[in-house]
Amino acid sequence: MGRRGPAPKPTNLRLLHGDRKDRINDDEPIPMEGPPVIPPATSTEVTAIWDYTVAHLAVMGLATPADRDVLRAYCEAVVVHQKASAILAGSPVLIKGLHGGLVKNPAVQVQRDAAIVMRALAQEFGLTPSARSQIRMGGGERRNDGAARLLSG
Repeated sequence: MGRRGPAPKPTNLRLLHGDRKDRINDDEPIPMEGPPVIPPATSTEVTAIWDYTVAHLAVMGLATPADRDVLRAYCEAVVVHQKASAILAGSPVLIKGLHGGLVKNPAVQVQRDAAIVMRALAQEFGLTPSARSQIRMGGGERRNDGAARLLSG
């Protein structure tokens, strides 16, 4: 059985929210600084989403090399969603099944599955309005100095 309740807040968010120091993990691993590097053998479609997303994450101070693979999964889900949406734009939601009756177009499920993955990963990166509404940057000041940003208040 998995962990119950909402997912724990990342330490960066705890600091930005002003959580008490005794509730902050001072021993949390700190990822290497800098932007993530796109993995090799990434399609041009995924690369376009990657570049767009990393640019936005960099502005928010949220992109690190440790996020590379999860970020790629997000970008791939966006591309799958776009392709399924394009298919649905040119075809009906209900199509003829094997026995002549109407059945749901399989692209609907592909689109929905990609949207679920996109939403979950976007939430992790602060890429949704609700995720950003939970982040308080504190006077516009950005802390990008490794361990010091986690230990200072």
